[in-house]
Amino acid sequence: MSWAYLTLIFSAVIINAQGIPPPFDVRIDHYKVETIKDLVINTPRPRLSWKLPSFTERNVQQTAYQIQLRFETDEWDSGRIDSSRSIHVPCTDKNDLKPSTNYQIRLRIWTTLSNQASLWTEWIQFRTPLFNLHEYIMQLNDQVNWIGSTQIYMNELRKEFNVSSDSPIRTATAYVSGIGYYELYVNGNSTDLSRKLDPGWTTYEKRTLLVSYDLTTTIKAGMNAVGVKLGNGWYSQEQYVPPSASEPNYGPPRLLFVLHIIFENSDDMAIYSDQTWKGRQGSIVHDSVYNGEIVDNRYDRPSWTQVGFNDSLSLWITPEIMPPPVNITANGQMTLQDMPPIRAGPDALHFEIENPSEMKNSARLHDGGILKPISVSTPVLGVHTFDMGQNMVGWCRFHFRGPRGLGIYIRHAEILAQPVVSTHQAYGSIDTQNLRGATQTDSYILRGDPNGEIYEPRFTVHGFRFITVFGSPNSLSVNDVECPVVHSETTVKGHFVSTNPIINQIQHNVQWGQLGNSMSLPTDCPQRDERKGWMGDAALTVNEALYNFDLIKFYLNFLNLIGDIQLRDGSIADTVPVTFGGYPADPNWGTALPTITWQLYRHYNDLSIIRDHYSYVRAYVESVRGGYNKTGLARLAYHYGDWVPPPPQPMTNVYLIASYGFLHDVSLLVNMSQAIGFTNDTQAYSAFYLQLAEEFHRVFFTASAGYYADGMQAAQILALALPNVVPVNVRDSVLQHLIQDINNKGNHASTGIVSTAALYPLLSDNGQHDLAIELISTVTYPSYGYMFNNPYENATTMWELWDAPMEGPGMNSRNHHMFSSIGAWFYSHLAGIDFQSDLILIQPRMLSENKKHLLTKIDCQLSTLYGLVHVSYTRDESDTFANSILLRVSIPSNAQAQVIFEPLYPGARCVTITENHEVIWSIDTKDNSVYHDVNTGLMTRQVGSGDYEYQAFWE
Repeated sequence: MSWAYLTLIFSAVIINAQGIPPPFDVRIDHYKVETIKDLVINTPRPRLSWKLPSFTERNVQQTAYQIQLRFETDEWDSGRIDSSRSIHVPCTDKNDLKPSTNYQIRLRIWTTLSNQASLWTEWIQFRTPLFNLHEYIMQLNDQVNWIGSTQIYMNELRKEFNVSSDSPIRTATAYVSGIGYYELYVNGNSTDLSRKLDPGWTTYEKRTLLVSYDLTTTIKAGMNAVGVKLGNGWYSQEQYVPPSASEPNYGPPRLLFVLHIIFENSDDMAIYSDQTWKGRQGSIVHDSVYNGEIVDNRYDRPSWTQVGFNDSLSLWITPEIMPPPVNITANGQMTLQDMPPIRAGPDALHFEIENPSEMKNSARLHDGGILKPISVSTPVLGVHTFDMGQNMVGWCRFHFRGPRGLGIYIRHAEILAQPVVSTHQAYGSIDTQNLRGATQTDSYILRGDPNGEIYEPRFTVHGFRFITVFGSPNSLSVNDVECPVVHSETTVKGHFVSTNPIINQIQHNVQWGQLGNSMSLPTDCPQRDERKGWMGDAALTVNEALYNFDLIKFYLNFLNLIGDIQLRDGSIADTVPVTFGGYPADPNWGTALPTITWQLYRHYNDLSIIRDHYSYVRAYVESVRGGYNKTGLARLAYHYGDWVPPPPQPMTNVYLIASYGFLHDVSLLVNMSQAIGFTNDTQAYSAFYLQLAEEFHRVFFTASAGYYADGMQAAQILALALPNVVPVNVRDSVLQHLIQDINNKGNHASTGIVSTAALYPLLSDNGQHDLAIELISTVTYPSYGYMFNNPYENATTMWELWDAPMEGPGMNSRNHHMFSSIGAWFYSHLAGIDFQSDLILIQPRMLSENKKHLLTKIDCQLSTLYGLVHVSYTRDESDTFANSILLRVSIPSNAQAQVIFEPLYPGARCVTITENHEVIWSIDTKDNSVYHDVNTGLMTRQVGSGDYEYQAFWE
C-alpha cells in the first residue's frame, strides 16, 4: 500500500494578492449544494455549514464570517460576525424566509492567519416551497384531485394547456405526487432523467410525499404539454401478500399535480390534475416492485408528451377522480419530500474522498455507477447468462434486435445453481429459489425496429449478480448490456483500506450492501418478496452507514416515518412502514428510534436532531418501561432475540437479549437529556438505569459458574457492553470466560446480529484487540471471511446467514446489511476516529508486536463537516522500528483533535514521541504538551488543523 499522502481536493493555499480562497462545500439545511441542481429548502430558518480551505500553516481557526442573502428586490447582510462557528450557522436574521421565493446566498470568512477576508463564495441559488403545502392543497379541494382509473391500468396521463404571451414568466413551480411511482415529462422531455422510483415509500395514509420542480425555463408562452407515467410501486396490493401485513385499500396508481405560473406583471395561472386530463395504458402492461415489468413496446408512443400529439391507435379516456392516499381524518399529511431522491447511474453517488488505494479486480464505487458484465455464457441454446461480477441493486439496459411481436424474458438472481451431485458438473444456470415469491422477471415485446431497440425498466428494481435472458433471436454479447446502480442519492464520505485483504473485502461488501439497501428508507434486502424497513437492521448499521456515506437527510426522513407509526402509548413496530412484525417492537428493533437519533447527533454534532425527536424517543422508552413494569427483565417481551447465530449454535437467553436493548436505550436517553439540558430527565433516567443494571446482573448472572445466563458468548458480550452492569469484582472473570469460549471454538464467534455488533468494539476496548483482529481475519466457518472464502460462492455483499450455501431458500439473502455493523469498527477502532461534540478523537487500537503482521498498515479518510480527516499508520519494520508506530494524521482547518497513542502491548511504557521528526515527549523530559495517563499508559496530544507525522517508541 502506498504511503504517499492523499492529494487534497482543495490544495493547501498560500495567502497572496488574489486573497484567501473562499470556504467550500457549503451546506444549507444539511443539503450539499454543489450536488443539487434545484435546491429546495423546506424550512423558514435554515442553517449553513461550510469548510475552510486547507492551509500550509497549522492550527488555523476561523475568526469571523459574513453572510449575504438576496431575494426579489431585497438584500440582507449579516455584516462581520466574530465567531469560529462554521457548522449549523443560522443564515437569516430574526426574519423567516418567505415561502415560494427564489434566494441567492454567499459567504466569506476571516481566519487566524490574516485580518484579510477570504474571497466570497459564488452566489448559491436556492428556493423555498410552500411551507404549508398540505393546507394549500386542501384549500384547492374543489379544483385539484387525485386522478387515475379503476377500469384500466391508466399509467400515462397527459394534458396540454396554453400560456399567455402577454408577460414573461417569472416562475413556474410544480408539485407532483404519483403513487406508487411516477415520472414527469414536460414538452417532450423528462424533467430529471436519473431520478427514479419517486416518491419515497411511506405509510401513505399518514404521510404522502410530493416533489417540487422548478419549470421556469421549461414552460413557454403558447401551448405546452405535461405527461406523467405512473407505476404501482409500494401502493400496489401485490407487494402486501402474506406473510406481509395486508393493505386492502392500496392501488391502483393515481396522480396529484399542481403547476403554478407567475408572470412578471404579477398575473398568475394554475394547472391542476382534474378530469380535463386524458389517460391510457401505455407500453408498460404491468409493473411490480417484486415481480418486474411486462412491457409491450408496440404500444409505445414516443411523442406522447409533446404538444400536438395525436394518437389514432390508442384510446385516451377521461380519468376518474380517485380517493387520496392520505387519511385526512387520521391527521394524515401531504408533505414535501425533503431528502435526495433515488437515482440511477452516475448521478446517484458523489465523492468527498479520494480513493487511490481501493482494491483492484472488483467493482468499485468509483466506476461511474454503471456496471458492465464480466462474462456471458450460453448454458443452453437460446439462453444467455451474464455475470456482473458484483451483487448489485438496480436493473439493466439491453440492446435488442428482432422481429415485431417477439417476446424476450429477463430473470435476475444472486447465485448460480450448484453442480449436479451425480456428475459434479455445473451448467451455469441461475438459482432463484431464495427469491421466494418474487419473480424478479422483466418481459419485453419488441416493436421490430430494424436499427434495434433499447429496453430499460422504469418501475421495478432488482437485487442480483446474474441475469439470464431467454428468447433473444440474436446472440448477445457483454456490449449489449449495461446495468445502472440504483440507490438513494448520497455522497461517499469514508474510505478505509489496509494490508489485510480480508478486512478490505469486508469493507467492500459493507459499502455495496449499504448502498443497495438505501432505497428512500433502510431496507433489509433488495431481492426477495420482502425489502422492508426492518428496524433492527437500521439500528445495527446506522453508525457504519454514517461513517461511509452522507445520509443525514435519508435518516431524518426515516425518523419521521417512525413517528408516523408510533402509537399513543409510545410503542413502535418492528418494520416501518408496518408490513412485517407488529407492535410492540422487539427492544432490539425498536431501538432504531433512539439509536438513529443519537448517531445522527454524534456524526453531525447537531443538537436540533435530539431536540426534534426527544419526545418520540422518551415516549418509546416509556412504552417499553410499561411492559417491563409487568414482567421485569426476567420476562421482558421479545420477538427475535439475537437473530441468526451460526448453526449449530443455539440462541442465548432471549430475555437477556431483550433487556440489553432496553438498558441500551435508557442509557441513550440519559445521554440525550444531558446533551439538551433536560436535567430532571437526566437525574430520573440515570437512577432508573442503575436500578435496571442491578436487576440485570441479579437476574441473569449465574454466580455458581461465574458467567451470564447459559455461558454463551452473546450473553457475556451484551452484559459487558452495557455500562455499569457487570460488577468490577466479576468483570475480568466474565471477560475471560468469553475469551476462552472463542478460543475453544477455534477463534470463532457464535453470535447473532445483536451481539456481533457489540463484540468487536468490546474486545478492542478491553485489552483483546489481538483477538478481535484474529476473529475478523478468519476465513473458516463461521466468519465474515468465510463468505468469500468457501467452495461455493464469492460474496460481494453481506450474507443474511453465516452458512448461506448450506441453508435452504426460505430466508437466505446474499445482500443483507444487518451484519454490516462491523464497518463502524473499522473507522472507530482500527483507524480510531471518533467524535466528542466538536472534538475529533483519533486513537487507533494497536496489535501486539507478535500479531502486528495481521494489520501492518491502514489508511483511512473521513470527510467531516469541518473537512477531511486522514489517518494512516504503519508498523512495518521497513518503514519504522520494532516496538514503534509511524502515524500520519491530517486535521481540517477550524477543527480540534486529540491524538491518542495506545501501548503496543500490555505493560509497555512510552519512551519517545516525535512530531515531524522532532522529539515532543520522552521518558526523560516529559513535555506538558503530551498528557501521560499513568493508569492506562495512554499518551494524548491535543492538536489543531494541519498535517502531522508522529513516531512513538515503546519498551
